[in-house]
Amino acid sequence: MQPTTLHYTRNSLFLAAVSLSVPMQVHADISLEGLQQQISDLAQTNRQQEQRIRQLEQQLAALSRRDGQLAGSASSNNSGLSSRNVGTDAAANSAAMAGNNGPALPVVSDVPKSVEDIYQEASGFAPGKFSIEPSFTYTHYDTRELVLNGFLALDSIFLGNINLDKVVSDSLTLDLTTRYSPSPRWQLDIDIPWVARDATYFSGGAGGSASTVSQGSVRQGPTLGDISFGLGYKLVEENADWPDVVWSLRVKAPTGRSPYGIKLIQSAGNNNLSLPDRLPTGNGVWGITTGLSFVKTVDPAVLFASVGYTHYLDGHFSDISPTAGVTQPGDVRLGDSWNWGAGIAFALNDKLSLGLSYSQQIVGQARVRQQGSDWASVVGSSANAANLNLGLTYAYSKRLSIIPNLSLGMTPDSPNYAFSVKFPYRF
Repeated sequence: MQPTTLHYTRNSLFLAAVSLSVPMQVHADISLEGLQQQISDLAQTNRQQEQRIRQLEQQLAALSRRDGQLAGSASSNNSGLSSRNVGTDAAANSAAMAGNNGPALPVVSDVPKSVEDIYQEASGFAPGKFSIEPSFTYTHYDTRELVLNGFLALDSIFLGNINLDKVVSDSLTLDLTTRYSPSPRWQLDIDIPWVARDATYFSGGAGGSASTVSQGSVRQGPTLGDISFGLGYKLVEENADWPDVVWSLRVKAPTGRSPYGIKLIQSAGNNNLSLPDRLPTGNGVWGITTGLSFVKTVDPAVLFASVGYTHYLDGHFSDISPTAGVTQPGDVRLGDSWNWGAGIAFALNDKLSLGLSYSQQIVGQARVRQQGSDWASVVGSSANAANLNLGLTYAYSKRLSIIPNLSLGMTPDSPNYAFSVKFPYRF
């Protein structure tokens, strides 16, 4: 009986070993599948959390735009003028949070409203789909011309007649500009001006013991000026190496009152003074202007520059003579002009920015041709106008800004000064 008992015991041990090995294998298989499922669940949870983070960042940016609040001067310096591009430090932090294999979290940056105003002023390219911009411009000219008829005695005493001619001119222009962007790279605009002018002319002479000084004024109420149409295209988007580059094309139509054929009327009681019978509000011919604008953010500043060229088409007029009672048909060819400028602006905070710029325009000599004659140059028609501009932009609200600008003349051909205020409103 003992052998039989031993054989049964060995069989029992073999069956027990087999019965133990099967559950261990099944348990190992179940653990592997469970771990894979847990990894998949965690990955899904991670994606949901990342999506939620994006939503919260967008809500935070929207609240910042609505309330116009800043996190502090330090964050203003980091996200101010350079916030149009993603910051390097913020991008590095985002990549570190996401890991090498996970999706990168977007950096939501809120562009300060004052920076958008700077960009629009510098490039002429307004952010957004549609905007309207009324503006007022006051311009003051004060020119003097001293005419000497005589000679110097002993290099110090003038013997003869002295005529002092002076012209003081003031103009107020209301411009209504409308801009439309069918796509982020294209922009169309139209500018409609109304011009009011007031000019006072002085003429005086001195001879012997008698002297006379006379003056006369001519006023022109608000009248339509030259309407212009513009087209803009963004050639290059700003990046680390290149600025924004915007190409523009503008056509100006002669819808204002022409300066040709205006008659000079002699002032009563003074043979030295003649007054125009009306004042012009346009240049009378078609003009085509093309140019490039460059805008580059260099924290904490915005650098901008522009260059342009204007060509005028020949115009034919039924009368170009300034003599009263005389009608002389003829053609006019205005001199082409080059203009350029550059400047810098600083965003002090989300609502306020300051700018300083210089602009210059070189105008060629004009020519006229009377009917049946050859072209003749107009002496003194060329000009060199340079201006120093001081600007301020204030974001009154998310849609409305107030942009005053003071322009100071640097050459005799420039206005003494011009002051303008613009009110761009974005829909």
